[in-house]
Amino acid sequence: MKTKKKIYFLICYCMLPLFYFFSVFFALIIRYKKKTLNIRLVWGDAPIINNVYWSRAMKKSGYASETYTDSYCSTINKREDYDKILQEHFWNIPLQIKYYLGFFESLFKYDIFFISFSGYFLGKTPYWWLEHHLLDLSRKKVVVLPFGLDSYVYQRVRSTSLTHGLMMSIPNPARQQQNIGKKVDYWCAKADCVIPGVMNPDGFGRWDVLMPSSLHIDLDHWQQSLRCNTSDGHSQVVRIVHFPNHRGFKGTEFIISAINQLKEEGLLVELTLLEGKQNIEVRHTLQYEADILVEQIIATGHGLNGLEGMASGLPTISNLEDDDYILPIRRWSYFNECPIVSASPETLVDVLRKLVTRPELRKQLGQAGREYVEKYHGLDSAQYLFREVIEYIYGRRESLINLYHPILGEYPKRKPTVKHPLVNNKIVT
Repeated sequence: MKTKKKIYFLICYCMLPLFYFFSVFFALIIRYKKKTLNIRLVWGDAPIINNVYWSRAMKKSGYASETYTDSYCSTINKREDYDKILQEHFWNIPLQIKYYLGFFESLFKYDIFFISFSGYFLGKTPYWWLEHHLLDLSRKKVVVLPFGLDSYVYQRVRSTSLTHGLMMSIPNPARQQQNIGKKVDYWCAKADCVIPGVMNPDGFGRWDVLMPSSLHIDLDHWQQSLRCNTSDGHSQVVRIVHFPNHRGFKGTEFIISAINQLKEEGLLVELTLLEGKQNIEVRHTLQYEADILVEQIIATGHGLNGLEGMASGLPTISNLEDDDYILPIRRWSYFNECPIVSASPETLVDVLRKLVTRPELRKQLGQAGREYVEKYHGLDSAQYLFREVIEYIYGRRESLINLYHPILGEYPKRKPTVKHPLVNNKIVT
């Protein structure tokens, strides 16, 4: 396999002058061909479900928008969630050739490319460093939205705890820091817009929008739980749910230990671990079977699962302890409205004890969580974000840096402030 890879790279190196001439010629043709009136958006090539939600939001907003991805994760998602999948096109030719064909086909079809730091299809080839040059030559725009593995350069991560969690769950990128770092630096310099909301700007040299999370979900598919468990942990079981993909990154072993300790104290608690389940099973569990969601207690911030928990009206726990990450988004965005309860491995037992024994607090946090997601993370919020991004990259807006500023920004003021009983995401007595 290594020999074949070396031969492939040698052929690409020898073909560079011919490839460059052909690519530039092709890009110039596209540059001067007649433009369509409607801006066409594409989301890829990473097969993350976020691309589906973002594309769906913009399609509902009237844009020509679709996903075009390199495969998809069949264990948790369905084929019908995605529009175009590269493997299904261009007959039975080798996948490495399809990456080139998919890229050039997309130059014809789309105007704005929403990608990760891995790049678009050309990012899977030895010519990845030409991708922006060809997109720019074709008068295309690029917006970068990282998802994690594309952008975590372990030696740049500010939290040693997070780095260790990453190495426990995903060790291989530790050997690829140089390559990942080159692409992060490349797109930070070249992209028309960088939105690092899903993982905070950890190790980036640039961001155009500061927000707690760029993730959005379709609230039509996520209903608030009607479970209404009024137990204080002594009359009936309080069920806690955790989704343990990337266990080291999320701190799963500490969560299991905390539940066992609460059981030893005599509290009626049960832990449900769900891994590799389809989204429909996740929704059913959160809506009908869960009282508390523990998302992650190692990585700082929250992910898509945290939004799903809040959308389901559940009190949700994530690690929000590190002010190096959290203070900027409290100060310059709407994060003070977020009702996620903060916990670390050292505080989780105490936090869970307070939630298990206080059903009224669980109810308050669940209601506030639903309101928070409705205000900031529904498809309408995605439409607002990306409409403003499009205005910015076409020069019709000067800056996005204060888009969600609690004083200077308009968006946080459009609905009443989300009220919750937490202080800096901590439970107070």
